[in-house]
Amino acid sequence: MRLTVLLLALLFAAGAAFADSGKPARFGPNEGEVLEVDRKAGEITIRHGYLPELAMDPMSMVFVVADPALLKKVRKGDRVKFKPGLVEGRFAVMSIERIP
Repeated sequence: MRLTVLLLALLFAAGAAFADSGKPARFGPNEGEVLEVDRKAGEITIRHGYLPELAMDPMSMVFVVADPALLKKVRKGDRVKFKPGLVEGRFAVMSIERIP
């Protein structure tokens, strides 16, 4: 499991370096469903589809949030668009918004 997380973090870092090179990268909004919001821990659980920037298959996972204020925008059951990233080595939600 730790090896998988490490490999995914390395893939993300490589993608971020590619994005910083001025060439197009496939970072963009991804869609998912909010399964849980933990404001105290600053975490959100999202069931998401394939995340191309992380080469991650569809699954449900816990993300930290880059800004705790993001958790005020959503609640359990919401369909959302979000941008993933890394914060202190953990998968994070960098931005999020509800969608109809």
